[in-house]
Amino acid sequence: MNRFLEKMGFKPVDRVLITHIDDMGFCHAANVATEACLSGGSASCASVIVNAGWFLEAAHMAQHNQSWDIGVHLTLTAEYPLYRWPALSSRDAGTGLVDRQGYLWHTREDAIRHVTKEAARGEMRAQIDTALASGIDVTHIDTHMGSVIHPKFLPTYLSLAAEYEVPAFLPRITRARLQALSQGDMADAYLQALEAIDASKVPMLDEIIIETLIAKPDKVDFYQGLIDAIEPGLTHLLFHPAKDSEELSAIADTHVSRHADYMAFRGPVLREYAEQQGIRIIGYRELRDVMRGE
Repeated sequence: MNRFLEKMGFKPVDRVLITHIDDMGFCHAANVATEACLSGGSASCASVIVNAGWFLEAAHMAQHNQSWDIGVHLTLTAEYPLYRWPALSSRDAGTGLVDRQGYLWHTREDAIRHVTKEAARGEMRAQIDTALASGIDVTHIDTHMGSVIHPKFLPTYLSLAAEYEVPAFLPRITRARLQALSQGDMADAYLQALEAIDASKVPMLDEIIIETLIAKPDKVDFYQGLIDAIEPGLTHLLFHPAKDSEELSAIADTHVSRHADYMAFRGPVLREYAEQQGIRIIGYRELRDVMRGE
C-alpha cells in the first residue's frame, strides 16, 4: 500500500484521485477555464507557469480565491513557435537557460542538453519565490514537459521540495514503465533517486494519467473511461483546460483538446462520476498539510 496514504488514514483498497490542471497562466484563455474548473467544477488543484505572459492575472485570481489549491509548474521550456517566455533568474546565455532568441528552449531535450544544474536550481527557485511573493499559497511543485524530473535536475527538484516543505509531483515508476515511455536511458538514475525517498514522509504517486491532449470536441466519455480504470492507490490525472478563442488557436494546435477539457471539467459531472465509483478526490494541499504535520 502507498505508505503516505496509509498515514492519512486510507485503506489498501481506497482509490484516491488528484484532478490536476496544467498550464494555468500560459494565456488568458487558460485562466478563464481554470477559474471555472476550480470554482464549482471537477478540478481539485492546478499549477501555474510563472514565466508565462498571463501569470499576473493567474496570481490575481489566486489571491481572490484563497481556497484554490495552486502549485508551481516548474518550466525550462517554451514550446510554442510564436509565443515564448523567458527565464526569470537570468538572461545570460552562458547559463544555458535561453536560446538564441533569449527565450527558454523549445524542447525538453534542448533544455536538458544546455541548461546547467546550477542555472536550473536558480531558475526553479526564482519561479517558486515569484509565486510566493505574488501571494499564492504554493501547495506543490510539478514539471512542465517533464524537464525538471530528468535525472540531471531531479536531485535539485526534490531538494527544493524539501526546502519549501511542499509535495513534488513524483511518480512511483518501475524500470519497465520507463522503458515503455522511451525513457529507459534514465532508469538507473531515476530509480536511485526514488530509493532515497522516505515514502512514509513524502507523497509518491502510484499512477499518473498524462496522455490527455487528444483532439476530441467532447471528452466526457474519455475521462469517464479513465476514471473507471483507476486502481487502488494515489493517482494524478492531469488535463489542460482553456476556453477556445482566436488567441488560443493562434498559440497552440492543441486548442480543440484544451477547450474540450474546459467543457468536461467546468461543471461537477466528472467529480460526481468519480465519487459515485467510490473514488476519493483530493488536492495537493491535503498532502502538504500532512507533510507539515498540520
